[in-house]
Amino acid sequence: MKSLILVSFVILFAGNSDDVLNGTWSMRLSHNAGEAQMTFRYRDSWNSSFSIALSELKGFQKTGQGSTTSEAFAIEREAGDISLKGEFDGRDGYGQFTFRRNDRFTHDLVALGVSQPEIEEQFSLALHDIGLEYVREINSLGYTHLAIDELISMAIHDVDPAYIRGLKDAGFTKLPVDDLVSMKIHDVTLEFVRELRKLGYAALTPDDLVSMCIHGATTDYVRDLQNLGYRDIPPDDLVSMLIHEVTVDFVKNLRSLGYKDVPPDAMVSMSIHGVDNEFLRALSSLGYDAVPPDDLVSMRIHSVTPEYIRGLKDLGMKHLSPDDLVSMSIHGVTVSWVKHLRDKGFEHLDADRLVDMRIHGWGD
Repeated sequence: MKSLILVSFVILFAGNSDDVLNGTWSMRLSHNAGEAQMTFRYRDSWNSSFSIALSELKGFQKTGQGSTTSEAFAIEREAGDISLKGEFDGRDGYGQFTFRRNDRFTHDLVALGVSQPEIEEQFSLALHDIGLEYVREINSLGYTHLAIDELISMAIHDVDPAYIRGLKDAGFTKLPVDDLVSMKIHDVTLEFVRELRKLGYAALTPDDLVSMCIHGATTDYVRDLQNLGYRDIPPDDLVSMLIHEVTVDFVKNLRSLGYKDVPPDAMVSMSIHGVDNEFLRALSSLGYDAVPPDDLVSMRIHSVTPEYIRGLKDLGMKHLSPDDLVSMSIHGVTVSWVKHLRDKGFEHLDADRLVDMRIHGWGD
């Protein structure tokens, strides 16, 4: 079944009978032998483009060589036949088409519980090569009384019976069509679902799986985190970690510096605010080991840099807590201002006193 890209769709195809639809086509022969890129158009408001094997074009003779030639050929589908006439100039062809619906197909389709298709809907069924056997198999899996657009959406995104059965075996029964299509669009494979179940993720929703795939979650990522002690991380946390670049190496670096078992949300906050390996090593060299993650983030947010800490140490302030440093930075207690106070004879001032003096304008 060919994968088609529907650019737009109109409800009414004026100027066509109930059983016939007319429009234009264009085609470019591929450099790969035996294929072409084909586009069908109706006025300016509808078109559909897809790759097609030349073997599907009954009566087609063009080889892509020589001067301009006329062509008449057809695409035969269960839903109806598409007759094409036109000209080729080199590898490019263009012309008009006529689609005639297969009334027997229409009758059988409705008998299978699918809604009665309009002529343009049946034309789409033909373009997408959606046959009755596909509908029967889908029906047998519980997908009955489908609307035409649901049927087309499932078919063009390769929601096939094997995929539905595989999901059922993994615990996903009678998923809505929208979920099935979304999972296929975002490459939620059966292998991905099965491997996640083996890793303990047996209660994921379709939205969880789609979100994980969108943001690059892999079973290797989950497995590596588990090997580092992070088991049963909720899917939302996994996605947040990926969005904010909490990589496996990031976690390993934290562990190497003594930060073990840091909660996922704390690691996300650390990554967002630049609490990286360089920052942690610099703090460690200044005597700030095992600072709680919340304090590390607060220090980063309020510009408590290693240079700031080092400058205060050089002025004799050697045992300031993270809270002291943050409070001082927030209130504008700079290294140069403390040095200015020292030069004026103010010595042995602690953090609270310096903050109080800064708030009340001392030493300005």
